[in-house]
Amino acid sequence: MTNANENRNPRVLDTSALVHDPKSLLAYRDDIYVCLTVLEELDNLKERTDKNVSQDARAVIRMLEDIINGHSSEEMERGIQLPCTETAKRGKLFIGIDTQIDFAKELKHAIGSDADNRIINYALHLQNTLKQDVSIVSRDINMRLKARTIGVDAEDVLVDNQISDIDLLYTGVQSFTGDLFDRCEEEKDFAMSGKLYRFNRDIFNDEAQPNMYWYDEIGHIGKIKEVTEEHIFTTLLQRKPEKIWGILPKNQRQAVALDQLVDPDFDLNIILGPAGSGKTFLAIAAGLHQVIELKQYKKIVVVRSRDFMDDDPGFLPGDLKEKSMPLLAGITDALISMHSHDDEDEKSTRATVEHIIDRANIEFTSMAYFRGRSIDDAVLIIDEAQNMTRAQMKGMLSRGGKNCRTIVLGNLAQIDDRFVTPTSSGASAAVNIYRNYEKGSVLIFDEVERSSLAEFTEKNF
Repeated sequence: MTNANENRNPRVLDTSALVHDPKSLLAYRDDIYVCLTVLEELDNLKERTDKNVSQDARAVIRMLEDIINGHSSEEMERGIQLPCTETAKRGKLFIGIDTQIDFAKELKHAIGSDADNRIINYALHLQNTLKQDVSIVSRDINMRLKARTIGVDAEDVLVDNQISDIDLLYTGVQSFTGDLFDRCEEEKDFAMSGKLYRFNRDIFNDEAQPNMYWYDEIGHIGKIKEVTEEHIFTTLLQRKPEKIWGILPKNQRQAVALDQLVDPDFDLNIILGPAGSGKTFLAIAAGLHQVIELKQYKKIVVVRSRDFMDDDPGFLPGDLKEKSMPLLAGITDALISMHSHDDEDEKSTRATVEHIIDRANIEFTSMAYFRGRSIDDAVLIIDEAQNMTRAQMKGMLSRGGKNCRTIVLGNLAQIDDRFVTPTSSGASAAVNIYRNYEKGSVLIFDEVERSSLAEFTEKNF
């Protein structure tokens, strides 16, 4: 049996594998096949009385719909390219018609689940057609045994199947090893005109576009201004970044984030990445800097997506602010972290934070009351955006009024809503749509700065 992590066979996904983990659709580097029998089983499962099973089945169906939507039956037969990035290459998704395939002699008189036999038969037919080994992915141990008995490889679902933001979406930044300028043979290869540097187009990856950033190991950080067929024109950021609300970046992507968050050319910043990478911390620091120090805006409005638009905030005692505060502990933790000092006790720190909240006119609010609002002269921070649907994201991003900067924060690996998947998340849709917005920036973090435990958890759990 081939090691699942080294196996480069095309995969036939069984119903049990998909229901166990819908992200299995995006877990492999090679082609994925889903047959009609699996779709029929998913359709039956969505009506099950067991809510967990029915919800998982619906999540798989929605994820398939997100991938297939807009493609013809001929394109599905030829294969639909699965989302790829520079760090994660994937094959195609094929929807196979197995109902018209005659049973192989090994399965003609088989007993047991007819659906299992049809899926195994489809995999065997595919193996003969492609003239290469094919692997069935299933949670059903007996099905895997039956498949191996007739000569079809079978494996369980990957245990470490974790989809990260950087593996699924445009990252907004490209990193280079060494010194980028060393890749230029002559000085003319990075000709400079004023503050603009011109590089050959082939130095950068295919995703290079205006407003995309880059950095190298030497410490150069640049922002792409223009892309032509032959050249890329970029500016360079300061080698030594300035403090923003007393905060200095801990790595180069944080330096990029701070530049994006205070750049007056942007009114939308989308920042995704693992827990502990500094998303919320940097957003709050940039907001305070622009409200209190620069006076570009009059207030900071903070909303968290786990509090759903159109949902009542509940019957907890207190006013709207008191009800919303427990949901926004990540924001207050960031404020405490950036304003605590060794010589101050906790009481003094909290008093300082309350004073900052009052000075910056920070408003903690609920998505339930956002319909019809127009947010003017404000920094609007939307936290935990990975749990938002596309419709909710549209509703929130349309709230920005005059002189409003909107900051979207999230982490696809922490989706905890059964009705939202990495491909259907409003955060994913926002990246794919607003990467082409001339006043918008996108950045996906790849490092954890919170603690060694947080970093180990993100990489291994």
